[in-house]
Amino acid sequence: MIKAKKTFASLFAVSLVTATVLAGCGGKEENGAADGGSQGPKNLSILLSHSNAKYAMQVKDDDRYVKELSKLSNYNLKYEFLGHGDDFTQQMTVRFASGELPDMIRTDSIDSTMHPGALDKGVFQDLTPLIEKYGPNLKKKIPAEAWNSPKVSKDGKIFGIPALSALPATRVVYIRQDWLDKLGMQQPKTIDDYLKYFEAVKKQDMNGNGDANDEYGLYVRENLIYSNMFFSAFGADPNMWYLKNGQLQPGMIQPEMKDGIKFWKSLYDNGYINPNLFTNKGADWVAGIKQGKGGAWIHDVTNYNTDWNTANFVNEKNVKLSLIEAPESAKGKGIAAQGDQIYFVWVVPSKNKKAEDVIKFLNWVWSDEADDYFAMGIKDYNYKVENGKPKWDMNDPVNKDNDASVFYQLSVNPRGDGRMLDKVLEVSPNTAAVKSGIEIAKKNITKNDALYMPTLNSLKTNPELAVGTGAGTLFLDMFAKVITGKEELDASFDKFVAEWKRRGGDAAIKEATDWYNKFHKK
Repeated sequence: MIKAKKTFASLFAVSLVTATVLAGCGGKEENGAADGGSQGPKNLSILLSHSNAKYAMQVKDDDRYVKELSKLSNYNLKYEFLGHGDDFTQQMTVRFASGELPDMIRTDSIDSTMHPGALDKGVFQDLTPLIEKYGPNLKKKIPAEAWNSPKVSKDGKIFGIPALSALPATRVVYIRQDWLDKLGMQQPKTIDDYLKYFEAVKKQDMNGNGDANDEYGLYVRENLIYSNMFFSAFGADPNMWYLKNGQLQPGMIQPEMKDGIKFWKSLYDNGYINPNLFTNKGADWVAGIKQGKGGAWIHDVTNYNTDWNTANFVNEKNVKLSLIEAPESAKGKGIAAQGDQIYFVWVVPSKNKKAEDVIKFLNWVWSDEADDYFAMGIKDYNYKVENGKPKWDMNDPVNKDNDASVFYQLSVNPRGDGRMLDKVLEVSPNTAAVKSGIEIAKKNITKNDALYMPTLNSLKTNPELAVGTGAGTLFLDMFAKVITGKEELDASFDKFVAEWKRRGGDAAIKEATDWYNKFHKK
């Protein structure tokens, strides 16, 4: 049985950080279907987010892809999809409170705020001995760094199985290359280059719809999701922590942040960004770009052939996209923090007594035998084999309609994200552009002093103090008031910093610094 819940406004993009399937520690790989037992295939129930993926949001009972995965793995799989972002968080909190939990649960960390206290109360199974006995593929193919993350392990025990993102870095700047060509401009590299492009976009009817005022140089999404451009070039990103004067401190309270906010206000005042940036939800953001409202935007290279398929742009011909780097300056560069290579984490409730089956299933999932399914779907339906070589076309209706390929590559993929597997790249269109984008994304990464830092206890009960641009945070509230002209920068920023520190920020800095010193053995 599969359940799909309607999504509400997204609090945060699930994502974020990125990873690749790298070799970790050794171990003999076990191929072949998972051991379902002598009595036939066993049942496994799986709870996760649909992550706004079209197919997962509308998936029906008796789905062909779930049936095929069940057949291949020799487990009767039952997927239940909850919402995304804020919706998913609320639904997960309710489920944990009810105690009615499935066999495998997707979470962001073993110590997530979605299920506070669950780890310490023994809700999750210690998987350490089971991985050693039944998970050679897990040990071999999941990087050792991922196992060391506090999202997965505590006190030397493993309570979660990492699901990896497609790549170690994914964020790139998408830019309308056809607009650059029309304007006779080169791809921007510096802040001044970007501003010249934004000014040109503002003055011209670039999408040719007769309205010269509905295009914006940078198209921005609510809560600055996929929109945190330029901050690093001024020396501080609001989503990051920095080691300053022996303390681990959030970028959003650094003096350099004033310069970043001032620059963003100039973007707003000059009409270089969309005025609805604080209410521009994910689906509307994508639709607006496809309607020709954005000259540049930030997204993942993994979405190049899906969300940004140029054939799907509305009423525009000969759309061309390029993937480029974030602007550079003497103070810094980048649009994404160095990550821990974990997309999400699987946890296994102790009371279900299914931990052994979960590990056996995941061991099959990470086998070479499973590669074809998570890359190309169902043989002789999504792809064919001709002369010993697979033939897979992402634009074939069976793969394209309703973003079906995203479902088998990502939504039901317990490894994480299969959209950039070598098997996919070998048969995908635009391979050269995607591979180039992969290298560009690596250059958009910034050093992360807080890498592996767990969720801080001092911030768990104060969401308004969260570091970053999340909805309801003190920072986003101040940022919005300043760039829209409702408050003056210096006074508003100084008031925000003082309030953040007073309400728990100082305690968070102390806790973060203590963690840093302990983790790095200082």
